Amino acid sequence: MGPIEFKCPDIGRLQVIGDRLHDGHDFVVKSNAENGNVDYLFFFDSRGISSKYEGSLAEKLITQIAHSGLRYLLVCRPLELTTWATFMNFMAVNKLNPVKIVTNMGFVDFTPKKQVILQDAVQQVEFLFGPAVAASVFTQTYLSASGEEIDLYSMCYGEDYRKRIASIAKQIPTLVINTPMVDKEIILERNRPNAFYSALADSNAFNHSIESARVVDLPDFDGLSTYDGVHYTQLGNNLIFEVIRAYL
Repeated sequence: MGPIEFKCPDIGRLQVIGDRLHDGHDFVVKSNAENGNVDYLFFFDSRGISSKYEGSLAEKLITQIAHSGLRYLLVCRPLELTTWATFMNFMAVNKLNPVKIVTNMGFVDFTPKKQVILQDAVQQVEFLFGPAVAASVFTQTYLSASGEEIDLYSMCYGEDYRKRIASIAKQIPTLVINTPMVDKEIILERNRPNAFYSALADSNAFNHSIESARVVDLPDFDGLSTYDGVHYTQLGNNLIFEVIRAYL
């Protein structure tokens, strides 16, 4: 795992720490800035784009900023697992000094996954912190739709992880968009394990514990606002944008 370059319009070359760039539709990089002089850095996981870019939360936010005559850099899901560590590594290896940061990190840190997948998340943390700061811990055994028993794990972090995020928030005003809570009873495209729902609360609580960050909670979402419990419908994008625009 090491620096990977990718091109950003206007700004030029940027780097992220990982094994390979994410190759999905939700890896999006856009900017109207030059030479790293950025008013707003928007750093999102896949929920910044959800099913498509048009009408997404990311598009709505950068359009609002551009109309205000301000400069932005949008980086959305550069890695398959885009976590707080992805963001911190990005800030460490790029010469950027944004006036303000807007991010929705935290969700991917805590939601349950197979252990082999979380090895990538651990390695991202170790690049900046070294060993023993992050580990994957067992959460539950989940019975898939095909009848397969799958052991699921989630990330556990040491205090240094939280402090390093807080150190960025102390230097640069940082707005953190928390994850909407979702009721277990709503019908989704994809079934979610019980640990998924408790992880939503864990990720939001972790974000609230980051000293100096301004954390915005959102209303609970139903099946009209999210199609899979994670990503947003057009209604969900609109709801979040209307809340967040007041903080820009």
